[in-house]
Amino acid sequence: MSDRREEDEPQDPPMVIQPEPGEDGDEGHDDDYDDEDDGPHALEGPYGSDQFHVVTHKLIINAVHETLADAKMDWDLIAPFLESAREMAQADFDEAELRLHTVRAVGDQWMEAEEAYLGISVADRDSGEEWLSETRWLSELAIAEDDPEQVRRIIAALERSIGKMRDWLAQKEAGGGAEATPPADDSAG
Repeated sequence: MSDRREEDEPQDPPMVIQPEPGEDGDEGHDDDYDDEDDGPHALEGPYGSDQFHVVTHKLIINAVHETLADAKMDWDLIAPFLESAREMAQADFDEAELRLHTVRAVGDQWMEAEEAYLGISVADRDSGEEWLSETRWLSELAIAEDDPEQVRRIIAALERSIGKMRDWLAQKEAGGGAEATPPADDSAG
């Protein structure tokens, strides 16, 4: 007995995917998945790598959607996890490094940056492993809300900050010990 098939015997593709009917009653054709008669389900032979990628991707997406739909959880079950995650993240952020930077790495050298930028580095307080590292240009932060009046207020506040930094420098250069105090926590902006 031989496992070898006759060469002229037609072979079915290893997996045939038939699209499900759509909500509006169509045949469920998806342009990314099925382009007329040359889609994956119309192949005469085994899938090539390009068809396999499309079919596998579609199967995974469908499986994830079905799993999420079947695993609906009440908010009462989810809320404690969210609160715990917030507390853990807050503790990590309490130890975070926030810095204003003026230089950036270019290859193995440091160059003047186009402008000042904010760097945020947050590490797990237990392991010390960094889990967040972000940088943002100050101008990018200022114009993020696309509000010209807000940008004017930020410019005025930055000018006041620059004045305080210049005063601090002048006192340091004169031999004084100027101490800067952070503002009270005010989320009004």
